Amino acid sequence: MMGCSFLLTLFVLLLHGVFGDDVVTVMEGDTVTLNTDITKKEHDKMLWYFEDTRIALINGHPNTSCLYDGEDGRFRDRLKVDYETGFLTITDIRFEHAGDYEAEIIRSQSSGKSQSLNRNRKCDRTKIIQKTSNLGETIKKISVNVEAKTEEESYKTEKENRTKEESYSTGKILAGTCGVGVLLVVVAAVLGVIYYRRWRSRNAGMEKNKPDRLLEDQRKDDSDVSCENPSSV
Repeated sequence: MMGCSFLLTLFVLLLHGVFGDDVVTVMEGDTVTLNTDITKKEHDKMLWYFEDTRIALINGHPNTSCLYDGEDGRFRDRLKVDYETGFLTITDIRFEHAGDYEAEIIRSQSSGKSQSLNRNRKCDRTKIIQKTSNLGETIKKISVNVEAKTEEESYKTEKENRTKEESYSTGKILAGTCGVGVLLVVVAAVLGVIYYRRWRSRNAGMEKNKPDRLLEDQRKDDSDVSCENPSSV
């Protein structure tokens, strides 16, 4: 049974190899990046298809590009592209994303085709566009297989995600605690400066008035002496 499975897998790989396709196998829930193995120029446009349905239009800038949700919205919020290289990334991949992917490039020197893709700059993510013919040059075909995770792998992934969430929560708590601590230190420092300035100002006033008080005390002592010995005057 194992021998038959191995031979079947080998046959599939050879079959795809003959037709120039790449085979990528990923685990359910993982992220996969599909590259094109070419150098994309700044004004080149690229199209990505999944089972002959367009899922990405890359014009080199997000404002003039579009990522489509695909049939049944299966790619909604799962697609990312590198606008410089044209690489396509699928996050949190599921079994419904398994299938054949194809990348086309429309060179910047091509006339007509490049402009026809850029007439409407508004992106309609829900639009379903079927591939009827090649608009450019096919540069990559990739067959993506999605395998189910074992219970151990699912538990490991869940544990890693939970650890990340706990670390993030702990970081937020520590950041909040540190923020309160810093605030208290700043308040204490400000109050300390205010108290010190008032204390210094009060002492300076006392030092300034000290000669006057001494003179007044001396006059009072002289007056008391005069009152005690009137005959000596």
